[in-house]
Order: sequence, then structure tokens, then C-alpha cells
Amino acid sequence: MRIGIIGTGAMGSFLAAHLAPQHDVTVLGTWNGAVDELNRVGVRLERDGEHFQTPVPATTDPATVSAVDTALIAVKGHQTERAARWAKQILKPQGLAVTLQNGIGNYEIVAQHVGAARAGVGVTMLGATLLGAGHVRHAGQGPTLLAATAITQTRMQTLCDVLNRAGIETQLTNDIAGLVWGKLVVNSAINALSAIYRVPNGSLVEHPETRALLSAAAQETAQVANALGIALPYADPVARTIQVATATAANKSSTLQDVLRGAPTELDRINGAVVREGKRLGVPTPVNEQLMRVMSNPHLANHAALPYLT
Repeated sequence: MRIGIIGTGAMGSFLAAHLAPQHDVTVLGTWNGAVDELNRVGVRLERDGEHFQTPVPATTDPATVSAVDTALIAVKGHQTERAARWAKQILKPQGLAVTLQNGIGNYEIVAQHVGAARAGVGVTMLGATLLGAGHVRHAGQGPTLLAATAITQTRMQTLCDVLNRAGIETQLTNDIAGLVWGKLVVNSAINALSAIYRVPNGSLVEHPETRALLSAAAQETAQVANALGIALPYADPVARTIQVATATAANKSSTLQDVLRGAPTELDRINGAVVREGKRLGVPTPVNEQLMRVMSNPHLANHAALPYLT
């Protein structure tokens, strides 16, 4: 399969490291340093104490990429528009552009650009920490889920098989909304808190104060999903969030990684989306609102630890 991976961050690098040995993979991104490093030495992966190095071509110019069967989008939410345009440019007529991003609204943007028949969405619970340009550490195991429609079922099943053969545990579902909101519950509880406290995911469940905040945020997001009539892919949102935080205990969330390198976060599409939907539906979301306030306050958000949110 010919695959284009749009994004040179932690997840894009992780996907390239696993897929490039078996497939014709090209990485696209705007980070010149990462593109140069990938072309120079390939993607470097640390996993279970072992080090792997895989050659993979990379470029900042989609016009130089041969048409691909699948475009995997692994960029931040504010970069989705450009990534969707790039996906449209590099896709074969029957190709598939699949967003593996956090938050909500990304699938709709991709579908607007490439068409619903060529758009797909997935979520992953894998932990991946970016150590440097083209250098990533596998920091936690978890399933990847892909959502298929009647039109995309066959192609999504093919992608599911490709990911599984590459060592990425992947399952197929037909519930797009449940898939996206199921991940949103987890992200809304883990990402902002890990960034505020400057700790990896596992630390959030080890301390009563952060565990309580994590649980409250997950419950709020689940209540908004319930008001939307969306069935989550698990029975207990708090238990699921704690399970993910534990399974990815050593991982720094994508939001924490953004904060540490001074990059924009995507919390507006995570906690911010929960708050907006909650207001529209009349569902209170005070914890998600407080997390957004703290993250928008440089004084509070730069503290190494907060005993409580004020």
C-alpha cells in the first residue's frame, strides 16, 4: 500500500516507524527540521528499551508525492484545514484520507475537502512521546479504532488489516460519533490536567486531587455526549479514562508536549468543544470550563503543580 502520513509529530513519527518497513510511505509536514532529519537518518523509535531506525522519505511539498492509497492525518486541530487540502492533493481517486486526531470537528473538515466517500476517522489510545525531530518513544499500549461507513467499509477494513500487521492493534467499528466522543471523554480528562501539573498520564491517577478532577471532567464530557444521544463505546467513562491513563502511564500527553515546547495546544477542540456543546444543550460543565481558564492563564498554567484549581 502507498501511504502518505501528514504530520511529523509524535503520532506521525510513530506511524511511519511501524508502516515504512512494509509499505511505500512518505511523510509530509511543515517542520523543516523533522523533514530534514527523516531524510537524513530516517525515523527513530524507542520501544521497550530497544532502539529502531527506519528509512522513510519526507517532504514539505505535497506536489512531489506520488498518489497514495491512504493519507493518515496526524496533525494538531489548527492544522487540519491545510492537512485536508494536502490529502486531497495526494489521494488516488479511490483513496482514503483518515484523521487520527484529537478533538471533534476534524472529520467534517476532511470530508469537506476530499468528499465523504474518501474520508475516514479513527482514534488511538497509544502513547507516543516526541523526543526530538524524527525521534519518538512508544510510551503506552492501547487499541486503535477505525470507524467505517457503508461506502468506506472495504477500504477501512484493508487499512485495519495493514495496521494490525504492522503491530498496531486495530479494530473496526461503524459508530463514528461514539468513537470520536469516546476518545474526547478521555482527552478532556487527561490532556489539560497533565499539562497543568506537568506530569505524565499515570501520575494523574496516583494522587487523590488529580484523580478526582480527572473523574469529574470525564463524567461531564460523558453527560454532554449522553445529551447528544451518543452512545459511548464503554459503560463507565471514569473507569475507561483511568484505564487509559494507567496503560499510558509514562506518556506525556500531546497537550503537555505542546506546552513544554511552546506550541499551540488543541484544547479548544477538546475541553473547549465540551464547554460549547454543554452550553448549547444546557448541560453544566464547570470542571471543563475551569480547566480551560487555567490553561489560558499563563501564570497558573506555568506552575509545576497546583494543589487544586482556583
